[in-house]
Order: sequence, then C-alpha cells, then structure tokens
Amino acid sequence: MAKKTKKLICIVTGRPLVLSKDYYNSKLDKCGGDEQLLISTYVCKEAKDLIKRGYDIEKTRDLLATPDIRTNIPDGLLEQVRAESRNKFRNIPKFNINNYTSTKTDPDVTKFLKKIFK
Repeated sequence: MAKKTKKLICIVTGRPLVLSKDYYNSKLDKCGGDEQLLISTYVCKEAKDLIKRGYDIEKTRDLLATPDIRTNIPDGLLEQVRAESRNKFRNIPKFNINNYTSTKTDPDVTKFLKKIFK
C-alpha cells in the first residue's frame, strides 16, 4: 500500500511537517515540480513569521528553541521570504520591555521576554 502522507523538514528549525499527498503535490507544483528544490527551501510557518518580522536565522532558531542544527540556508532565502510578505509584519516598531512589565514579573517570564525583544 502506498503512503498517504509525506514529510517535509524545515531547513531553519528542523521541525517536521507531515502533509497529505494532495497538499504535498500542491506545494510541489509551486516549485515547478522540482522535489529537490522543495525539500531544500522549505521553511515552516513559525520561522517564516519571525523572518518576516526582521529576525535573522540564528535569532529565529533561538526564539523557537530548536535543536542545534546547521543546515545550509540557500542564498537569498531570507530576502525571498520577506518579499513574499504582505507588509503585515514589516516596520513593526520595537518597544521597551520595561514599559509593559512590572518588576514583580516571574523571573522565567522576564528572561523569556528579554530573549524575544533583544
């Protein structure tokens, strides 16, 4: 019996995505039928959102708490992901974390927020 699902691995985070065969084929069509191109350029939604917000690969991996993976990121991939954005994440102003938290915040939460808003 043939497999009904396919798996893609995010090149930024290493997270797997299990796809139905139909959805996999639709993603493959977007890549012009080049399966190797699809596998070598797949980026998960969470990583894409952070990249669109302006974070680089290392910061994205750090924020998503991914294992220490070292995959080759194709040249121009960051620019391509940002270009596909519909401007909803562009030019989001950075804000000072101290304006939005009290000094009685849980230390783990404070550490997490500082990690995000560096």
